[in-house]
Amino acid sequence: MFLRSLQWRLIIIIVAITFVLMSVIWVFLFYKVEDIFYNDFKDTVTDNYAVLNINENMSVQNLIKKLEDDPYTLSQLAGREKSFTILDGHTHEIVYSLDVSYKKNKIDFRNEILKSENLMAVINDKNEGKEKKLTRSAKGDDFYDYVKRQALSDGDYILYFKYNRSQALQIIGEFSNVIFTGMLIAVAVAIVIGFLLSRTITKPIIDIMHKAENITSGDFEQVLEVKSEDEIGKLTRTFNYMTSQLKSMLNEISSEKNKFELILNFMTDGIIAFNREGLIIHINSAAVRFLELQHKDLTFEGIMDKLGLTYALPDMLDEENLADIKDNITIRDRFYRVNFASFTDKENTVEGIITVIQDITESQKLDNMRKEFVANVSHELKTPLTSIKSYSETLLDGAVDDPETAKSFLQVIYLESNRMDRIVKDLLLLSKHDSGIQLNLQRISPTELTQSVIQNLKMTADEKHQKIKMVETQKAPDISGDWDRLEQLLFNIVGNAIKYTPDYGEIVVYVGRREKNACISVVDNGIGIPEQDLGRIFERFYRVDKARSRQMGGTGLGLSIAREIAEFHGGHIEAKSEPNKGTEITIILPGIVVEQ
Repeated sequence: MFLRSLQWRLIIIIVAITFVLMSVIWVFLFYKVEDIFYNDFKDTVTDNYAVLNINENMSVQNLIKKLEDDPYTLSQLAGREKSFTILDGHTHEIVYSLDVSYKKNKIDFRNEILKSENLMAVINDKNEGKEKKLTRSAKGDDFYDYVKRQALSDGDYILYFKYNRSQALQIIGEFSNVIFTGMLIAVAVAIVIGFLLSRTITKPIIDIMHKAENITSGDFEQVLEVKSEDEIGKLTRTFNYMTSQLKSMLNEISSEKNKFELILNFMTDGIIAFNREGLIIHINSAAVRFLELQHKDLTFEGIMDKLGLTYALPDMLDEENLADIKDNITIRDRFYRVNFASFTDKENTVEGIITVIQDITESQKLDNMRKEFVANVSHELKTPLTSIKSYSETLLDGAVDDPETAKSFLQVIYLESNRMDRIVKDLLLLSKHDSGIQLNLQRISPTELTQSVIQNLKMTADEKHQKIKMVETQKAPDISGDWDRLEQLLFNIVGNAIKYTPDYGEIVVYVGRREKNACISVVDNGIGIPEQDLGRIFERFYRVDKARSRQMGGTGLGLSIAREIAEFHGGHIEAKSEPNKGTEITIILPGIVVEQ
């Protein structure tokens, strides 16, 4: 975990450098101190050797006597850590020794010094052995030695000077404790210095890191303080500049993106964008609604399957005239037109496909209604024209000479011409509605309007022995409307109720209110309307029973005219019916708001 932090890595590096330097100094001083001790021992031997003036004219006994007679020289060559030994140059037997170990056990001492490389070098005819060679005794003590071959008057001898390393090790140990303490202090100081030094480097970096994290969260408000003019200061200043530029760019991109998404989401056409792998990268709400998608992770092939198309993505990506591909499809009784387009990068390489789904249901229905309307008008006009033509031809062929026949035929011609006149008048009225009519608005009481219509149609109802009456359920608010248009609306509704109610039936017109609106309901107990036809009775020329309606003189335009008059007044018409039980047509018109 520490190694993941730049600050701790810098501290560790500084501590490691300090430790390595102190260790190198420690080792260097360790060997240097030992060299000092050894060189001092060797110089002491050399100096005192010269003082004794040992030469070939001196016997070994004279040498021993001379040494013992000189206490100072003796103390320099022998003591607690030093010793002096004389060996026979041929037999290698110890002739004389001042070593404590020799006095304890001569054999062990002899075997111990024979391990010395310097001694073995002199035994092998070398004059002097003064290499810094460490020898370990059986007791585990380490010692250095200095060996010299010397010819005396009574033979060839080996002078062996020994130096015990224990004193040097003691001093080195004390010296090492001092160095170790110094190393601990140096490491502690290095940690503190490293922490402070690394903090000057890492703190700005940490601040930049936190700032970068805030930027990823969309926070561009904080600005880093520039505390120096070094590389860190320049980095901070550059980062602040980058933040401001990035904020500006992202705001611009976000604004454009929001505009783009808003436009796409409020488009009535479905838009689906695919990348080269066929994955959806954007889809608007219209497309989701059209296809009733439960999830948006479908691919190009899945969407094509939903649309009932068989296009493959690789072929579409290679298609040069992609805009020429258009298909009309039907999904759940709705009609759609599917278009395709491609989008490219800066190098004009195709990056994906856009599918546009246009809902053409209304235009298709309007087109169908137009065709049906033309067919209905042609049919409605053709029937009376055919009757008029056939009866006219009969009259011209001689039937005019028969007064009764001629009168009967002329009566039919008159009725059919009246029917044609009604159709033409209704068509002209609808045409005016389509072009926009000017309403002569006035304050109208729904109750008075209804009473007037019932009074005018009462004679027609009496002819079929029907009961017709008005019932005021609540005080209806006055409405602002055109009396003639609204009277025509009620004439059409109540007239239909009389027309399609059998003899001795009953028609009741209820006048009341629904919230702030005036409500007029025309209820009859006539033949009723099947449920499947109820939603289409306000279409032009639509009739439930065409033959029966035509016999009753209906044109199929009355309810359509009534609906359009209601809508021109800001209202609407509702219909409820059950076959053989009757029909209820309700007219809702906005009431005049009375200011308190």
